[in-house]
This record gives sequence, C-alpha cells and structure tokens, in this order.
Amino acid sequence: MNIQNKSQKSLITRRKTLLGLAGTFFLAGGGGYTSYHLITHKKNSIGEYKPQSIRIAWPKSEIDSLLTIAQTEDFFQNYGLNVTILPNIQNHLQALDAFKNNMCDATVLSVLDWLPNLLAGMQARLLVGISGGHFRLLVSKKSRIDRLVDLADLKIATRRHAEKERLFFSILLRRKGLNPERNIKWVEMEKEELLPALLSNQVQAIIGYDPFMWEILSNANKKIFELAGSQTGSWSSRANRILGINNQFLEKNPDIAVPLALSIRQSSKWQTQHLQETSILLADEWKGMNSKQILQMLKNENQNIAPINNQLWEQIAQYIDEFKLLGKVPNNLSSSRTARQFCLPIKT
Repeated sequence: MNIQNKSQKSLITRRKTLLGLAGTFFLAGGGGYTSYHLITHKKNSIGEYKPQSIRIAWPKSEIDSLLTIAQTEDFFQNYGLNVTILPNIQNHLQALDAFKNNMCDATVLSVLDWLPNLLAGMQARLLVGISGGHFRLLVSKKSRIDRLVDLADLKIATRRHAEKERLFFSILLRRKGLNPERNIKWVEMEKEELLPALLSNQVQAIIGYDPFMWEILSNANKKIFELAGSQTGSWSSRANRILGINNQFLEKNPDIAVPLALSIRQSSKWQTQHLQETSILLADEWKGMNSKQILQMLKNENQNIAPINNQLWEQIAQYIDEFKLLGKVPNNLSSSRTARQFCLPIKT
C-alpha cells in the first residue's frame, strides 16, 4: 500500500470514529439524530465486477463531499475499484497538468474547463456528473442592485484564476442582454479581499462557488445577499463538475467505466439521503464552518446530480449552445453531435 493510500485509509478511519462519536453525542443530547453506526446501510454484493485500478486527479479532494462518501462508505471498494487519488491537486490547472502529462487516468473538472480542452482536441471522454457548480453572485444590500442587468458598467470581482466562475456568470449576463466583455468591469483579487471590497463598494458584486461563497454569505448575511447563482432555473438540475477519463486508458480498461460511474452515482444518492452525516464528515476537514453551517449549505444546494448517458450528453449540448452565445464556438457546430462525441455511453 502506497503512502497516499495509507493516508486516505487513516483519514477514513478517523472520519468514521468522528461520526460514531457525533452520533452518540446527538443521541445522548436527545436531539433525535440517529447514530451513524445505527444507520442500516446495505453494502452492495457486486461480484460481477473484477478488481480494477485507476488514478484520479481530484481537485481539493480532502474537502470533497462525494469523494469522502465514496471512500468512507466503501462504494469504490464494493465495485472492485482500487482508486488512487493524486495528492496535492488544489485547482483545475494542476488537475489538467497531471491529466495531460499522464500522471493520472482520469480527472474531475468543471465542464467549463473541460469544453475548451475537448474542443481543442484533448483525448478524453466524459463519464459521469459529480455535482452542480454551486456558483453564487453576491451583492451588498445597500447597493440597490436587484437584477443582473443592474450590473451594467459596474465592477464584479473574482478570485485569481477564476475562469469557470467568470464564464458561468458571463453566460447568465449574456442571457440578460449584456455583453460580459464590454458591459462588465472584471476585477481579480485575493480571496480575503473580496468581502471587504464589496462592503466598501470598491466592487459592486463578487462571484465564486461553495464552500467559500457560502461561508461569506453566512458570516455577512445581514449586509449581503445572493442575487444569482446555479441553484435555480435551468442550471438547478445540471451537473457542472464532470469525471472524464483518458482515451488510451479506456482502450486498455474498457470494463472500468460502468463500475466507476455507478459507484459515483451511489455516493451521490447516499449524500442526498444522509445530509446530516455528510455535514459531520466534512466538518472534520472544513475548518471555516462547523457541521451545522455545512448542513445548512448542503440543504441550500441541489443534490443528487450525477447524470450519465443521454442525460449527460444532453446537458453537455446545452453548455455548447451557451458557448455559442459567448462566441466561443462556431454557430454551425452541431451541439448534439459534438456532445455525443465527448461523452462515453455505458450500459447499466
């Protein structure tokens, strides 16, 4: 067992212990919560899947709820999967670099990061959605900004290298008739500068994604509010983060797609049904919020978004249509045909 696997196993054991203690605490306090160890969770007796190994570059894996569940609840193991998570992958740039240099067999990226690379010829196929994007645009309550169109000619701040956040809200702005390149003044800042800049009216809106944005919103909810995001409208049921696999790896391991997709889908379903337990799991790693705050965030986010097959390629086609709105894809490109080429069909 390598060092990374040992570290993951130790972390999982620690999380299980924490859950057991937390469950005991809730019971002892009379809060009505069911102990984690008393929850009946039937393990899948899936004997038809042979043991297989895969390396995944998963950004910020240590605080990812779905990955935590897949490991802690043994969903990967139940499908015969030996999953090695690359250490120290903190952003999409590092994940892409690892993927392009064959340091991993698969990676998790926003579809807004996937599409430019796939359109440029990257040899990969998209397998399964991981979650929604959980994007949020926050404004000050004093600003009198009530609609996205009110942001015309104003400043919107992002964290540095926040391409997907900017791209997501550029699509929303374009839908409202604004040109995101001409009508918006984009400002890049360090993350700790965003809230002070918003409250001082140095900028009129800030954008980002959870858990960072939920932490800001929770701590300053009397002064700011969410004007727009991915929790409503057509985006509310659409995946943003996608697990994609290297084509050469797929050719050598064609049988890995089904168990990998199904283990992800079961993890996503389990999280939806066990938000309380998920919040306790994450509180062990997320130092900015306690389990109660995390639970509130999870309840505010859209759950169980893990599309495959037709549902996945239909969503990818929608993203390609939106890239056309921004002039990033030729209008004569077939969104449906291109999406089918990018997505991997599997038999379940």
